[in-house]
Amino acid sequence: MKKIIKTTKRNWQCPYCGFLNDLTENTCKKCGAIRNGDEVEKEITTEFEETSTTETSEASDIDTIDFSTAISTAIIGYIVVAIVLISICIGAYRLTVSKEKEIDENYTIVNKEWEYTLSIGKYVTETRKSATTPPQGATNVEAHQIQQENGWYRTEYTYDYAEWKVTRTETVTGSDAIPTFAEYTELTEGEKVLSTSLPRYTVTVITPSGKQVIKVTESQWITFVTGKTYPASEF
Repeated sequence: MKKIIKTTKRNWQCPYCGFLNDLTENTCKKCGAIRNGDEVEKEITTEFEETSTTETSEASDIDTIDFSTAISTAIIGYIVVAIVLISICIGAYRLTVSKEKEIDENYTIVNKEWEYTLSIGKYVTETRKSATTPPQGATNVEAHQIQQENGWYRTEYTYDYAEWKVTRTETVTGSDAIPTFAEYTELTEGEKVLSTSLPRYTVTVITPSGKQVIKVTESQWITFVTGKTYPASEF
């Protein structure tokens, strides 16, 4: 609620410069002239509006409520927009996956292949030197006393030692049932297969997008039949 307040104040007017001075002043504040009592006195009335505390508080509360409501509305709006965008993205993803499944519906197998890497070796005898006692199985062991710079002697051994050593590696491939190594590896006299890598199984398929080579498990490879068509989900 607003209220109009009026105040009235009397002043004396300086006869020299016309400045209005307070009645309590004996000299002019502007020009310094001394008041002699004959100066003209004037009344000045001032009006101003007074706002009540209750009204100000109510207005403040209204502003606070409006601001909070605006924030809440904005947050809800953002959430709604986010939900709509997520729904659109999920729908687009599902549509894409569905189309891809329709395109790659079937794969036709045109070839199957397995692959091994074999380590092939021979039983080799080598002459070695060692400052420690020769290993068990060593032959032709001889001990030698070697004089060092400080005058002391140390023992050094020479001996022959035979063991299987890898002399070559070979990659073996095939397309029938898993074979024995001897069927696909020509070993010379004194050679044998020392170790093999894990087998690698692949199938060559024809898809709507072209020919592909796909790595599969052993169980898949065994069940797949060349010339047969399978759903893409089985690969």
